[in-house]
Amino acid sequence: MQYLQLAASLSIAAALALSGPAFGQATVQRIELEVNIDGPPPHAVIRERLRATVQVVIERLLTGRPLDQLITLQPRLGETIASVVDRVATGYAVTSASVQVGVISQVVVRLQPVGQLIRQVEIAADVRAVHPRLHTMVGGTLQQSAGPEIRALYVGLPQAAMAWAEPILEAQSREAVERALPGFTAAVRARVRAEIAQAEVALLPRDTRVIRNIGVRFRSSSIPTMLLDQHGPAVASMAEPLRGLPVAFAQAHHAAIEALIKEDLAAYPPARQYRIIATPALDVGETTYVTVVADSVLYRGRVEAHLNIGAQAPGPAVIGHLGRLSAPNTEAFLELRLVPTPLSLDWSVGMQIAASPSTTVGAAYAIVARETTAWLTVRAGLDTGVRASWNLSTQSYEGAFTYRFNEFLSGELIATSRASWWLRLVSNL
Repeated sequence: MQYLQLAASLSIAAALALSGPAFGQATVQRIELEVNIDGPPPHAVIRERLRATVQVVIERLLTGRPLDQLITLQPRLGETIASVVDRVATGYAVTSASVQVGVISQVVVRLQPVGQLIRQVEIAADVRAVHPRLHTMVGGTLQQSAGPEIRALYVGLPQAAMAWAEPILEAQSREAVERALPGFTAAVRARVRAEIAQAEVALLPRDTRVIRNIGVRFRSSSIPTMLLDQHGPAVASMAEPLRGLPVAFAQAHHAAIEALIKEDLAAYPPARQYRIIATPALDVGETTYVTVVADSVLYRGRVEAHLNIGAQAPGPAVIGHLGRLSAPNTEAFLELRLVPTPLSLDWSVGMQIAASPSTTVGAAYAIVARETTAWLTVRAGLDTGVRASWNLSTQSYEGAFTYRFNEFLSGELIATSRASWWLRLVSNL
């Protein structure tokens, strides 16, 4: 009986395909379709593909056909639609199909899944394209950000539907990965066993913009640069896992990457031995720079050469600074100031307090000049800041805008309350 029904339906479909409207006959101009799915609803992309499939079938059967012919065949049209849809949408069966023939024909089709449904999805991430040090971070981002969307694609889908749905789901999974992990794409393959689908997601760089070179810079207010430079190769090796990582991903996740490098810096033997706090900052590009701000929790030391440029500028000077932290944010220091022309030497003792991570206040007394100076510095960023100082002995004020060009050289534009100004170049030795 089923074979007879199928044959009859196919005969009707063939008759409809071969027949054409006579001149002046009213025909079907448009189809209004409603598709309902019983049971657990599949993902929206699957529902849309099912609807598009049914739409194509009905368009081919009805659009442009004479109304008088379709009205005659109307009792069997539902069976015809069901038989054709059952063949092209495997995994789903038509439980009912009703057609209201007219110039604008109304069609309602109800589907139900056939066979076993996928109820659980496991994601197996292949992250061999990145350094092992980054496997946890990259794989975790994949599971947390793209995982829920990938799982939702497969849950509720009949296993039999994978034959036609797999390319759609793999493309959607790939797009989910690309949204969650900038700079990456993925090759996705799904395997279904019983009610479980395992989606194998192999990550690959999406474009050629990957990190190719690593550079290291040091910044410190407490350690001479010449002592830090020798540790550059060690820091570069800590950042080696970044090589080959997509630039877009590193930019989006720079905070997490900085945290990984900070862990390595904290475990670095010289940092532990001399109680140095090292904080990395990334400047991400195909050549990525790691700027390490390193400071001792006990001592402050630096040597600077000052070159003053301007008609009212003082002479050049070499400044040596040595300080000891008596509390986490309070430093007592001794400072030596050597002026080569004319030769003079002065000593200062003082104290400064870090009121916040970006603001410092302090005061110092020059022993030879017998002058007391108070100052306030505010750092606006890693490389810019302002300083205001007040000489209590001469009742004069000085303001400066500071900018650091690199780890070795910075500049200061200085103006005073005595209407003088000059440019100072400061070299960290």
